[in-house]
Amino acid sequence: MQKIHAGSTARFPWLDILLLLALVLYTLLGISLVPFHGDESAFLILSEDYDRVFKDGKFERVLFNPEGGEKQNLRLTTGSILAFSIGFVRDITDNDDPIQRWLWGASWEENLALGNMPSPRLLNLARFCSAIMGALGIVLFFMLAGNLFSSRAAAWLAALALATQGGVLVNFRRAMQEGPKFLMLILTAYVALYVLKNLGRSEIRKFPYFLLGIASGLTLAAKQDTAPVLVAIFLALALLPVFKKETARLFFINGLYLGAATLLAYAFFLLFMPVFWRWWESAFALIGIAMILLQLPLIRRDRIAMSLALAGCVLAIGMTVRSPALWGSLPDPVMHMLEFRDGLVDVQIASSGSRNLLESDSYRNRLSFLLENMVSSRVMYFENTNFDVPLYREMIAAYEGSLLSGRTGSLIWDGLILMLALLGGWTLLKKPAAESLFAYSLLLVTGIFLFFMIPLSWQRYFLVMQIPYLLFAAAGGAQVGVWVKGFRDSRTA
Repeated sequence: MQKIHAGSTARFPWLDILLLLALVLYTLLGISLVPFHGDESAFLILSEDYDRVFKDGKFERVLFNPEGGEKQNLRLTTGSILAFSIGFVRDITDNDDPIQRWLWGASWEENLALGNMPSPRLLNLARFCSAIMGALGIVLFFMLAGNLFSSRAAAWLAALALATQGGVLVNFRRAMQEGPKFLMLILTAYVALYVLKNLGRSEIRKFPYFLLGIASGLTLAAKQDTAPVLVAIFLALALLPVFKKETARLFFINGLYLGAATLLAYAFFLLFMPVFWRWWESAFALIGIAMILLQLPLIRRDRIAMSLALAGCVLAIGMTVRSPALWGSLPDPVMHMLEFRDGLVDVQIASSGSRNLLESDSYRNRLSFLLENMVSSRVMYFENTNFDVPLYREMIAAYEGSLLSGRTGSLIWDGLILMLALLGGWTLLKKPAAESLFAYSLLLVTGIFLFFMIPLSWQRYFLVMQIPYLLFAAAGGAQVGVWVKGFRDSRTA
């Protein structure tokens, strides 16, 4: 299969490039058509932190403060990558259009009357930041599926299915967090694939673990609800040596390097969340310890490893001397974030109404919503009843009537992808391998976390299930490709 994939890609690289450019363009063209969501104004407001940090140099205005107000709560419950990207693009385009907060307690008409709708120029600029990252995520998804299953058919199917999924497209094209979230998640999975391939050959290379830690930290900085998928990725990598019955040494080194990647993930999360820059000493101390862990297996036979381990010791000890209390305060950023996240969920439940509450004792309700949003491409355009007005319904109808809306509940296409996903699941079970463990861990671990942790029936919290689900469909597409090739070979024999 690897020879088939390599040969076909070598013959038709221009087709792949044209397809991916078309999908990127398709994602970007629909930016102005997507119905507005009130949360988009929140990221526009948060983008002003870029001005405070990089233009005014007033870091203290964005740093965590126990007495912080509403804007700090927003910083704690959202990622920073999109907001600072919007701020950067506003800066280089000299966009100074006014930014107003969307009032969730007011009606749609009242917000429009107060001028709380961003100008089209500002809104499209902010949406471009999310959409371009989402489009790059589609390109990476093409590469991930193709390399995971060694199949060009799998790569094409995965990219096309993700780029046309209605809910994914809408949230990529809005000034929301899903664009950077998917990009960083898929990047992390792609880096993890190299670790997986090495482990499949009973090899350990430290550099992919280093990149895995950085990518994981950036993923958390993009949006914190990516944590379940990261757990699934790390769990698959931890279990693979057990699955393959590897030596105790390989099992130990893999665990050591995954521990280093975990420390790096937390460190880079702190470094890319400006609200947590008070903990910069903690971040560098964690990087120092990660450097030590990555060099330990090589110290006896590699002088460079010894030097790097000593540098890690100096960094960790130096940060501890500078701030002796850093180890006791290390969990504080996560605890503050979780505290405000719980409060936000209470507000979301109160503002959206009981119809959007997944009752904790209704497991059938939770499972039904999880599966529905994994299989169906229908779009939830709003969660708050204030948006349920005729004008907004007209905007939805106009968007879905265009050719740029992708799959928005098509039974035919959704059914076809479901059949391919079931075929892919059967194929992966039939021939268990590292790829099977990786795909099933992504699907099951992420699904279990979402099932128990998310109390709201908000589609965008469940969109991450598209990554493992469409990987299963890609595996099914790879199997169909094998059957088609076998049929052609039999005809020409």
